[in-house]
Amino acid sequence: MRTGWLLIIGMCMATALAQGDLPVSRVVLYRSGVGYIERTGTVNGNARIQLSLREPQMNDILKSLVLVDFDGGRIEPVQYTTRDPLNRVLSSYAINIADNPSRAELLKRLRGVPVEVFTQSAIKGTVLSVEERTVRDEKSGQTRTEPLLHLLTGEGITTIALSEVSRFRVLDERLQKELENALLALASGLDTNRKVLELAFTGRGQRRVLIGYITEMPLWKMSYRLVIPREGKPLLQGWAIVENTTDEDWENVQITVVSGKPVSFIQNLYEPIYIKRPEYRPRLDVGIMPEIPQAALEADLMKTGAAPAPEAMPRAAGRPLALGEAREAMEESLEPMAEGQTAGALFEYRVQTPVSIRRQQSAMLPVINQSIEAEPVSLYNPRRNAQHPLFGVRLTNSTNLTLMEGPVTVYYDDSYGGDALMDTVEPKGVRILTYALDTDVEVSVDAGGIIREVLTTRIVRGVLEQRTKLLRTTRYTLRNRGTQPRTVLVEQPYDGEWTLLQPSAEERTRDFYRFKRVLAANQTDTFEVREERVVSETYALLTADMDSLQLVLRNARPSEAMRKAIQEIIERRRQIALLQSEVQREQQKIASIERDQERIRQNMAQLDRASDLYKQYVQKLTQQEREMEQARERIERLQKQIADAQQALSDYIQGLNIE
Repeated sequence: MRTGWLLIIGMCMATALAQGDLPVSRVVLYRSGVGYIERTGTVNGNARIQLSLREPQMNDILKSLVLVDFDGGRIEPVQYTTRDPLNRVLSSYAINIADNPSRAELLKRLRGVPVEVFTQSAIKGTVLSVEERTVRDEKSGQTRTEPLLHLLTGEGITTIALSEVSRFRVLDERLQKELENALLALASGLDTNRKVLELAFTGRGQRRVLIGYITEMPLWKMSYRLVIPREGKPLLQGWAIVENTTDEDWENVQITVVSGKPVSFIQNLYEPIYIKRPEYRPRLDVGIMPEIPQAALEADLMKTGAAPAPEAMPRAAGRPLALGEAREAMEESLEPMAEGQTAGALFEYRVQTPVSIRRQQSAMLPVINQSIEAEPVSLYNPRRNAQHPLFGVRLTNSTNLTLMEGPVTVYYDDSYGGDALMDTVEPKGVRILTYALDTDVEVSVDAGGIIREVLTTRIVRGVLEQRTKLLRTTRYTLRNRGTQPRTVLVEQPYDGEWTLLQPSAEERTRDFYRFKRVLAANQTDTFEVREERVVSETYALLTADMDSLQLVLRNARPSEAMRKAIQEIIERRRQIALLQSEVQREQQKIASIERDQERIRQNMAQLDRASDLYKQYVQKLTQQEREMEQARERIERLQKQIADAQQALSDYIQGLNIE
């Protein structure tokens, strides 16, 4: 009977494995600051695996951890030590030291606790209270606050100045232990380096398992070398730069680098979060007994037991484990909790040969080494250099891979040519890389003025409409002073409001036209870029600027009827302007008289009413009042004339319809 019990106990015990027993087998690095780590291996029977992790990894682990038992086993709950906020942990002890209490404050919290206090002698007693008393220094006469400890001893209440206490200890063993544990918790809060995650797999026999999770990783980077020989096709070599910033070596790991940037964020799942709930105060006038809700009927999802695990499945020879093959196993070991979605257009470089990278080390992985199409060109853009173009190559991605952005070191004719930057290039895509200044070629630019040609002019219901064609010409002169021919691409800013007339562009980017010119050695070439634009302008004839109307008469070549109509409008508006000027003069006259009257009234206030000067002022004020009245009458007549003239002009303009 004892042998049977020992056999059952042995079968139920779980084998403890270290994380080295399931080493890293696959790493996928992304451009969003994360990496996918995959561990695979085999377990036998019930197994527990401990992963040692850095605390900053815990949030990513809790968010992304995936466990798979491929051969019918079960996955048990994952165990880990939670992290309460330190203040909350410390406040759970009988003696709270979270706020760094002083000795006096600590003794206040020990009221009712037996202690032993050491001064010149040892005194045992129970802490009654701690008070602060103001005492005066006999020598300096200054006052200070001194805490006093009151102990209840067998001889009565003893008062001791804390300044005389060298040390004390708690006699209650339970509270002494609580104090020691609080200090240990305080010390452990300083060590946030390592955390242990315990995983459990249960089942029978030998089984294949997988552990996968996301963790923070540095961005992987790409760099290229473009070798352009004197003869033959150029060679493009691409290297992926990856860093193993984890705390374990990667041995024979399948590494994949992916260009995509999946949405990735950090959520605080590791630290417990407590929500303050509202306090419910029951009504005191009615006593209500608590009610226990009835239990629900059994549902299909309420499982009371687990079926025994099936026998282990044999492992296929030479077939590696991967998360992509784990769908059926995941369905058996874990119930689905979310829907999956495609992440969009991504591309990846998968290193075919397993790679080994030691911890805290980096590696350059060759991912591209192919011949590629590259045509030497010189690219001129006056915004980069006003005099010379830049040496470059027109690179055509003739590989079947997408070339990710990165620096390109160019080797030209067996020597270093320069550095270039390349953005992402899809297969069959074309990019121009520039890497040095081409001083053998000089370019001068003559930006001519804009020629205006009026196409049509018409007047419709008081509005003059004019369509004008603008012609812009830019002349380029290229001089090749070198002994080798050059293919020069001239970039000119692209403006969607202008139409290119000549010459036709070799290509157009988002911001530039590119014009291709082939120069022989010691050749000079001149060409013009002509663009046109048609603009429509409108002028409200009743309010338009007079100079603009005069300009229309000079440049628009209007018909005789339109010319007479515009001249008539100009003349009528001139007459209205003259009337408005007369109104302004009369208004200025009134304002001048009012200022003079204000001065006279101030002087009269100081004079005797019977004086001659006072009487002269009265006569002058009377005369000025008559003048202001006359001016107001003239203003009224002028304003009526202006209104009549404006109405007549408006009626005249509204009736105009001239093509």
